Amino acid sequence: MIYDVRIYDFKPGTVDQYMAAVRELGLPIRESHGIRLAGWYYGEVGTLNQVIHIWEYADMADFEKKSEEVRQDPRWFGEYVPRVQPLLVAQRNQIMNGPDFFPRPS
Repeated sequence: MIYDVRIYDFKPGTVDQYMAAVRELGLPIRESHGIRLAGWYYGEVGTLNQVIHIWEYADMADFEKKSEEVRQDPRWFGEYVPRVQPLLVAQRNQIMNGPDFFPRPS
């Protein structure tokens, strides 16, 4: 398994708006293309206005295929991206490997 780790910084006070957009659009779009949410976190203490989410893929080929499917989905750029883009300050992505002893999220 590989994991797409995404770290987003938002304008102060907009994390709730972002999470609503993900709940209503982003997550259903990704799930419809077989992308599994492996983790979702936001700060209460320390770095605020930040969200980290982790998506699970079988391998890089699976990541590339499903990522392209999402980009081709008219809901992604037609509804979801216009809703969340104005909230963003910065975004960082990493592809991480999970070792054989890693407890795979259920």
